[in-house]
Amino acid sequence: MNKNIVCFLFSLLTMQVNAGVFSFTMHSRANCVNNESISWQGNQAYYLRTISRHYYNHYLAHIVDSEWDFTKRSAAVHWGEGKGGWYVVGLHYEGVNGNPYLIGQTAVPDCSIYDGWWD
Repeated sequence: MNKNIVCFLFSLLTMQVNAGVFSFTMHSRANCVNNESISWQGNQAYYLRTISRHYYNHYLAHIVDSEWDFTKRSAAVHWGEGKGGWYVVGLHYEGVNGNPYLIGQTAVPDCSIYDGWWD
């Protein structure tokens, strides 16, 4: 493998990104290969549920629900969807003592992963 490619891949791996590795994060993406909303933290599991509302040309097309699970990563993803015209709203829930709490909401019109990824 070319040295330049190896250096590039190594630099990607060493970039400083919180992205749920050490703290809880939430994000949504629209108009990618898929539309999605994800809640996660890499080093701790929670009772989580993520609901992703997918709007197409300003109208609610459908809802994707991860359902409740004790997990480090809760993802509501519609694979193969997202070729333009989509808007995604993510509702991120945590269950505490049997009660659901909305802990965050994300809303995006594009594929940028900034929302929640770098925070």
